[in-house]
Amino acid sequence: MNTTDKNTKIDPIMKIVKITNLKQIPRRQQGFSLVELMVASAISIIVLLAASSTFLTTYKLKEQVKTRISYEQDVRNAANVIRSDMRQLADFSCMNPPSTSQLNSIFENAFSVKNKQFLSTDLPTASSSIAVKPVTGSKPLVLTYVSDKLVNSILSSKCQTNIDDEDISGAVYIVGTTNLDPDPGFYRINYSNKTFSAPQLVVRNVTAVNYHFDYDNHTANDCPSAASAAGSKLPPPLKANVTRTTNLNFKYEKPPVLIGVTLTVRPNGTNDNTTINYEINASVRQGEVCVSSKI
Repeated sequence: MNTTDKNTKIDPIMKIVKITNLKQIPRRQQGFSLVELMVASAISIIVLLAASSTFLTTYKLKEQVKTRISYEQDVRNAANVIRSDMRQLADFSCMNPPSTSQLNSIFENAFSVKNKQFLSTDLPTASSSIAVKPVTGSKPLVLTYVSDKLVNSILSSKCQTNIDDEDISGAVYIVGTTNLDPDPGFYRINYSNKTFSAPQLVVRNVTAVNYHFDYDNHTANDCPSAASAAGSKLPPPLKANVTRTTNLNFKYEKPPVLIGVTLTVRPNGTNDNTTINYEINASVRQGEVCVSSKI
């Protein structure tokens, strides 16, 4: 029986045939094809654009929120200042209030003869005392009251006497521009000791201001008497009875019991026309009919 020798060598011809056949077998492709690279690049670009768009949108929203919060803080500060002035409006302590001619000598004929409210919206446009150029269509607001200096030093002997010019204080609110800032803003100018202060910017980028005035319609007969107030049984509180107007009404001898100030703000300045309205309401103690003007 013949056995195959393990050490028998392979025929060289057979070896060449086998190697040739191996070369004919298609090899597996290495790496990525051009099409795959193009698809991957396109997907990457789409993802990048989406991420960038999301980031920009988020950033813009964040900036808008920050801007709005900043303006709301400015408006809150403005509300505190306005309400402080309104509480003092028409309050001249125990002194005789100033006459219309006396106020006109200070505020350049801003008060008409019929105006007994110590409040005006008619400051001349070309006022030499106010270093603010008003925005067309926006009225100023002029408030007058007694000076803190007099209140802190007044003697009873001076009560019921005429108040001097130097003892009159006031404030002017106005929307306009200044020589230093061409963008409109809401300014406050203080008047004290016969001198107007430099304009103070209260809220920036304000393009307009509107007012409303609530007047107390009660009469002196509606007010509780001193005897009833001193009795054991308190009189019932008066029911609200007010009339709202958009202009000062000089048929009333007292100032409005409440004044509303609506500021139109352009948060982005001159970049776009987007506006936001902020309303500030301030009560006026001297506007209540049943409150004595000599306190």
